[in-house]
Amino acid sequence: MKYLRTAFDFLYDFLVGDAWELFVGPIAGVAVAWLVLQAGLGAAATGVLMFLTVVLVAGINLTIALRGAA
Repeated sequence: MKYLRTAFDFLYDFLVGDAWELFVGPIAGVAVAWLVLQAGLGAAATGVLMFLTVVLVAGINLTIALRGAA
């Protein structure tokens, strides 16, 4: 059981680290893009949506980082 806990701790630290929003944001963006594609919107609209998701996640991360530095 100790090995499982150690492996989980390593994976959490490796994948999430200090910025959980950089882990959750892209996963949520891909899920939303999949839903948009299933709804029938075109690939171009999905690409724009993914770009906006990246900008939003980066903005959220930057805001959190700057608040922590102040």
